[in-house]
Amino acid sequence: MPTFLRKVKHLALLRSFVTPLVKLHDDTLYKIQHDGRTIYLEKLLNEYYQVTGYDTQNHEATKLIYIDDLPDVEKLYIYQNEETEVSFLEDDGDDNEDDVFLDADNESYVSYSWIIFMPDTISFEEIKLRALVDSYRYAGKKYTIQTYTP
Repeated sequence: MPTFLRKVKHLALLRSFVTPLVKLHDDTLYKIQHDGRTIYLEKLLNEYYQVTGYDTQNHEATKLIYIDDLPDVEKLYIYQNEETEVSFLEDDGDDNEDDVFLDADNESYVSYSWIIFMPDTISFEEIKLRALVDSYRYAGKKYTIQTYTP
């Protein structure tokens, strides 16, 4: 800016033009620093909900909002491919009921990839939380939200 235009009003006008661009730049850098990995999602959620005592340098010890994988469920196999004799399940036909041999809803079917644990001391709206996580999570990964008492 030329020296003859460096007046207080001109500088204030210039600052008012630049301030939104600086905010947009900072927000973009923050979004780029995070992705769908668990540690970054935990950091993002702890910072977004302003968890008291949270320190990014000491993440594991100070986080209250955390993400955990589902426990492995023991699966039931009817037979192995290496077996030579395979016993097939057949309907005996004596009763009038439909027999269900495999029910994916009840038998070791996991519909979620991970769980977000939120402390009950933090008030949150599930829709906003899901919108925030969905903007960073990897496609095809499903999750559920549970509250706990710290």
